[in-house]
Amino acid sequence: MISDNQTWTIIKKELYQRRWALFGFSLAAILFILLYISIFPSFQKETAKLNDLFDAYPKAVLQAFNIDQLQFSTFEGYISAEHFSFVWPLMAIFLALSLAGVGFAGEIEKGTMAFLLSQPVSRAKIYWAKYFSGILALTAFTTLSILLIIPLAKIQNIEVNSVNVLKTAVLSLCFVWAVYSLAILVSSVTSEKNRTYFALGGLLLIMYVANVVSGLVTPLKSLKYVSFFNYYAPSKTLTTGVLPISSLIIFCTVTVIAMILGYILFSRRDISV
Repeated sequence: MISDNQTWTIIKKELYQRRWALFGFSLAAILFILLYISIFPSFQKETAKLNDLFDAYPKAVLQAFNIDQLQFSTFEGYISAEHFSFVWPLMAIFLALSLAGVGFAGEIEKGTMAFLLSQPVSRAKIYWAKYFSGILALTAFTTLSILLIIPLAKIQNIEVNSVNVLKTAVLSLCFVWAVYSLAILVSSVTSEKNRTYFALGGLLLIMYVANVVSGLVTPLKSLKYVSFFNYYAPSKTLTTGVLPISSLIIFCTVTVIAMILGYILFSRRDISV
């Protein structure tokens, strides 16, 4: 599928064109990590007060935002609150939507897809090359933005559980792959990248609200099962080392189904050349 020269040529071109987006998001994530590490010693001095503060919150509220496992006395608990409760997922989602939006809908919108289709390259090669270039970019981003926590923390003599960080990277990668695959599915059938952003952004917002509401309103607690954010709970993985297999299955299933549907729809759609 991705072994011939034509496919690799497209992959390298895609990665080259998206290099600044990847660089920008990765740099931002690394700077956030450095900031968190630099102020962690200050947080450690106030851990008792911070833990008492969170203990005072209703458990349902904390669970609604996937932060029920927080303990600021450990670096894992601290970084899960500061980096993974909001900042990292937001950056990962923005990057995934950007890669998917410009990959198909963006090129159709600009007219460059028509030129590419006029070349002696099959639609299958175009689709898979663009799809896997995004996967490679997201894998690089996840590796840099999460696994670098280990050496950067140790340089500052901060103890960190490397295994838990690695497990969190696996969970996070599966999460962002699922988001990216859904975005590719939308991008492959639309002709404007903004439609991809709005459609997936709206869907993810609905999922987020559903997860929050399910934790706050008991009769609606089953809503959490339709939300990605119910299955993506990095604070638990970071602090306890538990990598939920059910979450991995959900994300991988969504990834495979969306990926295949995107290919089928892109192969069959009418694109003027």
